[in-house]
Amino acid sequence: MLNLDQKDRKLLFYLSQNARFSQTQLSRKINLSKNAVKYRISRLQKEGIIQNFSTIVNLGAIYLDTFTLLLRFNQDVYTNPEMMEFFKNHPFANWAASLAGQWDLFIEFVYQDTPHGHELIQEILFKYGSSIQEYKTAFSYEALRVEHFLPEICAGIKVDEVAPVTRTKEKFKLDQTDAKILTLLNQDSSQPLIKIAQNANLSIDIVRYRIKQLLKNKIIIKLSTEISLSKLGYTEYLYTLNFQNCSPSRLGQLKKNISLNQNVTYAFVDIFTSRLVFVCAFKDPQEIDALSRKIRTEYPEIIKEQEYFIIKENILFNLFPQGLVSLIGKS
Repeated sequence: MLNLDQKDRKLLFYLSQNARFSQTQLSRKINLSKNAVKYRISRLQKEGIIQNFSTIVNLGAIYLDTFTLLLRFNQDVYTNPEMMEFFKNHPFANWAASLAGQWDLFIEFVYQDTPHGHELIQEILFKYGSSIQEYKTAFSYEALRVEHFLPEICAGIKVDEVAPVTRTKEKFKLDQTDAKILTLLNQDSSQPLIKIAQNANLSIDIVRYRIKQLLKNKIIIKLSTEISLSKLGYTEYLYTLNFQNCSPSRLGQLKKNISLNQNVTYAFVDIFTSRLVFVCAFKDPQEIDALSRKIRTEYPEIIKEQEYFIIKENILFNLFPQGLVSLIGKS
């Protein structure tokens, strides 16, 4: 666990809100020189606290959905690096994490339609069927929260208030130019426009305009920063909750409760399997137990089953994986 001073924490806050803030903008917000800002960002990267500058994409707004797989194998995944590399480099995997306990891996995939989703599942079963003891699927049709930063990191520190970005219900068609730009932004959302333009073989004006439109249409929700919570003393948990006999109003209350929880970094609902899945992070292990008991106490009539697992390692996070470029080209 690494100790950060107030200026480090403020820097992480502002970078989590907009990874494209210039050093001049950051220096004004934090009251540091530009050189000091540059040094601190470099140090936070070297220490592994800043892992990447990423992009949170509203996949639902571009006719895409995601599903997750919980996988348990009959062998140790850590003694089979090829297995980990397969999921890390899969063209449609946008998130992968290893777990402690009953399950080994949690993988999220982006898919275009039902046949494509089935094709991806069959691919995994065909490749690792003899090694898979059990698997569960959940389709994340309704994202409730996607966030890397925990507000308590800046507890007691004065920072700007940030209005939450609501996800648009409107749908947009992307072309290959948009897809290339989103791919590059997910590799490094802080990179200069000229570098994006060169890598995408576009003019700077086109890149600037396209990014502006992607933000305006809320396809890009945020140009963010991936922060290693484990380096700050947190343990992350994957939490699955099955509900039953749930009225729309009670489900709405439960979704709101989870989406507003400041320790939740990711959450979605699969209405078809009556499952709510979320990721949360705490410094004290008693806090995850307290959250579990609170949910059970507040929703006793609808909670069928709930369990949580420690996330050992985040293997991959890329909300616009490479496979989407060719997929969008065919749509």
